[in-house]
This record gives sequence, C-alpha cells and structure tokens, in this order.
Amino acid sequence: MADESHLYISIDTGGSQTKIIYQFQNWKQPSYLLMPPGVEQISTDQLQRYQETLGWVGHPTAEQQAWLEWEDSIYVVGEFASKFAPQDRIKERKYENALYKVLAAIGVILENHKVVSKKKLNIYLALVFPWNEYNDRNRFSEQLELMFKSFKFRGESRKLNLSHFLCRPEGGGLAAIRIKQEGLAWLQSKKIAVLMFGHRNVTLIYLEKGALKYGDSPLLGFSLMLDEVCSRVSGLEREQLASAIFQGIYEAECDIYTGYRTLHPEWIKLKSIKALVTANNPKLRESELRDIAKSIEVTTLNYWETIKKWLDKNLPTLPDEVIIGGGAATFIEPELEKYFNCSTSSSYRDTKGKRPPQYKWENSKLPHSDMFWATDIEKQIEQIFNLHYRHKEQYLLQRLIDSFGMFDQLKDTVAEITNAKKEKSA
Repeated sequence: MADESHLYISIDTGGSQTKIIYQFQNWKQPSYLLMPPGVEQISTDQLQRYQETLGWVGHPTAEQQAWLEWEDSIYVVGEFASKFAPQDRIKERKYENALYKVLAAIGVILENHKVVSKKKLNIYLALVFPWNEYNDRNRFSEQLELMFKSFKFRGESRKLNLSHFLCRPEGGGLAAIRIKQEGLAWLQSKKIAVLMFGHRNVTLIYLEKGALKYGDSPLLGFSLMLDEVCSRVSGLEREQLASAIFQGIYEAECDIYTGYRTLHPEWIKLKSIKALVTANNPKLRESELRDIAKSIEVTTLNYWETIKKWLDKNLPTLPDEVIIGGGAATFIEPELEKYFNCSTSSSYRDTKGKRPPQYKWENSKLPHSDMFWATDIEKQIEQIFNLHYRHKEQYLLQRLIDSFGMFDQLKDTVAEITNAKKEKSA
C-alpha cells in the first residue's frame, strides 16, 4: 500500500557500538549504520536547557542528537548521550537499554531517508541478546510493541508496527550463515561451537548433531582486559586504548601472521602505542612507553587465563569446528590457535601478513578443532557496503558479521512466512 513502508532491520546493541543493518522493501541492497552505545534518561527541562544553550548555532543531524520521548522522560541515545554525564552501563542487563537503542536507530533511519511521518511503518526486526539474558526476549518484544504505539523521535510522532520479531543468542547470526553455507546434513553430523568475543560479553553456543546443548555468555568481554591495562597506567582511557591496540594489530600484520604461527605484535615498536604516551621529556616518554607495552603484555596473559578457565569449564572436549567471531577475537588469536591445537600449514607460507586460509594439527596426539573465521562472509559484507580494507574497516567487518547473519536469516524467515501464506490462500 502507498501509505505503508516496510523496514527490515537487524541490530546488535554491543557494549562498544550499536551495529545496525537495514533495508527498505524496495531497495536492492541493505545499508548499515553505527551508533555509540550510550543511553541516558533526562528530564524535558534538561533537554530544553541544553537546546537553549546552543541557541541558533548549527543544525545537528539525527545521529548527532538522537532523543525520544517516553512516559514524561527524554532518552538521549548514541553520541547525544555523551552530553549528559553518561554512566558506564556495560554491566547492566541489555534488554532495557536495547529498547531505546532500537527506537533511536529506527528514528535516525527514518529521518535520514526522509520517510514521511504519516506513513505507517511495518518493522521486521532481528536482534541478538547474550545467552544468559536470552530469556528477556519476550519481555523486550512486549515492551517494544507498547512503545511503538506512542513512538516520538526528536519531537515527531510515527506510526510503527512490529510485523515480525526474530531474536537469537549472540553468535546466532554467525551460526545461521555458516549452517546456510554447509547445509543441515553437515550440522547434524558435527559437534560445533560458536565463540563470540565482544566488548561486554564472551559467548559460547555448543551444538551436537544439530541439537543445541548449552550456552554461556559471562561478562568477560574485551573491556575487562582494557580496564586492567588502564588501572596499571595512569591517564589511559578504555576507548583510546582499544583503538590503539587494533590499529597496532593492523600495523603489524606482517609480523603477526608469519605463515607458520600467529603471534602478538611487539607493542613497544608500534606507532599507535607510542601515540598513547603523554610525557614531553624523552626519558620519561621511553619509560612511559615501556610501562604501557609491558602492561598490555602482562594483562594479555591474565585475560587469556580467565578465558581459558571459562573454555575448559564449558568445552570439556574440543568440537569438530569452532566458529569464531567478534571484534575482540583477533586480539587473542595466538592463544586460540594454541588452545584448539592449530598451526598454519607450511604450504600456505605465501599468506604472510594475512590470516591463514586453513590450519593443520599442531600436535597430532592431541584433540583438534577446525577454526572458521568467516573471512568469506567478511568479503561479502565488504562488497555490499563498499568498505575499503583499512584497519578500521577490517575490524568493523568482524563486528558486523553477527548482525549481518541475523539480517540474512530475518529476510529468509519473512520470505518463507509470506510464501506459505500465498500457498495457503491459493
């Protein structure tokens, strides 16, 4: 109908970023949107005072000033939340904050694409929750439907309808796209683990012969490691350090991917780590740099010991394949290779500077898991969204995979339902 619009949207409300993939019904390809993770509840008076302070200066976009109204309060989301003394919410349960992030993402998309407010918008939503918070999905969807009825974004009301809601545990999107690649027969003949290394959580999903056996998603994400480094070195901030680490990994790729074994970079030699130093005196700069590099090295060992204990507890025997995702996975790639008894085949020496396309057993006397890093899916995402392969985009690809897999599953699910209805009415 002309007075209706249909929006397919997949959202991963991660601790470091909200990753959004969306597509209107008449589009040939999806698009993506990234928003900072902040959410703050403020009063209408606070918002009014802020806007009066700005006066006539500038004309901020919906992404820069995302806010919505609900029950006599204002919720500022993303970049705008940073203007109102935001709290660190990384240890809070996801579902309540996810409500405001989803609503803000929809509001930004509608404003960016100039969808008229009089149009009724049918929303087809896919979402991932941590395994340990997966039971919150029904509470989330019920509350979202209620909030859709009085949706108001940046002072403008919209007519929203939740046409379909698909929710899976974190890693579910990556698992779905891998199963789609290999088929059900493959799934039903294997022991498969999905490991997601995020900013807030690490998540394990374990499947045996097609059946989901168990899962876990403790608060052992990359922020835990970052916070320990920051506690050892004064003046460092979590996001600043994370950016420097991943830029450094990209900078040192040829030293990391040796063609035989994956290594950690020599942090002290990297430009991005040197840029964290604040002292002016040359000797103090050298000392500060040594402290930062040493803190990263020591904290990496501590962090891996925590992850290893968790893996030992939840994976008493190694699966046939482990599917690995999440932006933080690359940071502990050397340890993961050793844990799953993998080394690079010598026939792939020409892959120096790149992740190996396949592995061999490091020790044939020990159990072994094939490691799947979804590099082919990354290439697909890179092509669809026209991303250039620089360090920021490289790790963005990894962070988008789960949401991309959920988006693909959402489109397939809605198509199946639509076709079934057509066949029934024929």
